Amino acid sequence: FDSFLVSRQSYRASPAACYFCNDLSAPADSLAFRTLDQQCTVTRPGVSGLAASVAVELVAALVQHGDGFEAAHAERGAAGGSSSSAAASPLGAVPHQVRGYLGEFRLAPAETEPFPRCICCSPAVLGRYASEGLAFVERIVANSAELEAISGLQEMKA
Repeated sequence: FDSFLVSRQSYRASPAACYFCNDLSAPADSLAFRTLDQQCTVTRPGVSGLAASVAVELVAALVQHGDGFEAAHAERGAAGGSSSSAAASPLGAVPHQVRGYLGEFRLAPAETEPFPRCICCSPAVLGRYASEGLAFVERIVANSAELEAISGLQEMKA
């Protein structure tokens, strides 16, 4: 309702969690049979603009970074300097994720590791997509629960 997440996807040799790495279920209908306050799509009017501006600044910092989109996660130190000069962009920090909390007027950079059973970026899912292509996508759209079996989530939950 009053928070947002700006996250960058892993890129080549730079392993980091994707948006779905923290989910323990396949995507499903998040609107059916829920009251308005329980629907994940409800937000305060200014949140989308704030999230978009943070995303633009993150992309700008990554474009100016020597390693580009492969840049490692870096935060600013307490004194305003970078915690790692090699990891900083001329425009500042290049965090992996930024969570914004409007109710607290706070931005919190974070780095998370990829989940080996992620329904989006796990080796099993990426391998299946590489070998089956569009047919895989069509099958998953028709039955998203199959992602849990392919990724290993189903076995983990058992």
